[in-house]
Amino acid sequence: MLPIQVIDPGIHRLIEEGSVRRRRLMDWGVFHVEHEFLGLWRRYHRALVQRNAALKTTASLEVISAWEQELEKAGSAVNTLRVAYIERLAPYFEQITARLIGGDVRFVYRQGWAADQDLGVALQASRARDLRLKSTQVGPHRADLAFLIDGEPARDRVSRGQQKMLAAAFILSQLALRVAEQAPRACLMLDDPAAELDVDNLGKLLTVIADIPAQLIVTSVHQRGLRGLGVARMFHVEQGRFRTMV
Repeated sequence: MLPIQVIDPGIHRLIEEGSVRRRRLMDWGVFHVEHEFLGLWRRYHRALVQRNAALKTTASLEVISAWEQELEKAGSAVNTLRVAYIERLAPYFEQITARLIGGDVRFVYRQGWAADQDLGVALQASRARDLRLKSTQVGPHRADLAFLIDGEPARDRVSRGQQKMLAAAFILSQLALRVAEQAPRACLMLDDPAAELDVDNLGKLLTVIADIPAQLIVTSVHQRGLRGLGVARMFHVEQGRFRTMV
């Protein structure tokens, strides 16, 4: 009912850690613009759980194959919605990273199996390995977004502060896309924006945030973390007590 995104001091982990965070964030965006996505994702997840259970109990090929059919149908549909969303999102991401970071910054969507294969073919080809490892090794649950700077993995090229800027750019591009597609406005929660950022980068980030229509809730240890945001109400919090300042 109320789409919420958060940019906090730990947002850099979106870049440096594994695919789970990136996949979840991507799916947040797909879910809020493609209403059928949640039902398809749930269908896929149920079939995945059942196929993994069959692999662990070394069930018959007939049982495993039956769940593969459902995996293929639901998984292919999930992937199609993700691809369409990513294609629409990319221009906004590139515009925002040009303002925040500069240079050649982009992301690449990796669907979780060979790009030149149908999901059904990939599942069959992976069956022997899946039986050995007792879990499904290909499919949308293995998807990822690779962030690249000048063609190289971003996690190997940038500082902690730049990782934060890159992750923030992805979140802000999702909000910008929502505005462009006339979706209901989201709420952006911004926690201590000055953390890990120098004055110049903080100024860039706050300028981009101020340009995106969204309900904004900000917490900051320093006043400089609020500059340029057009704050409507301000509170001072001390020992759990709130005092209205503006």
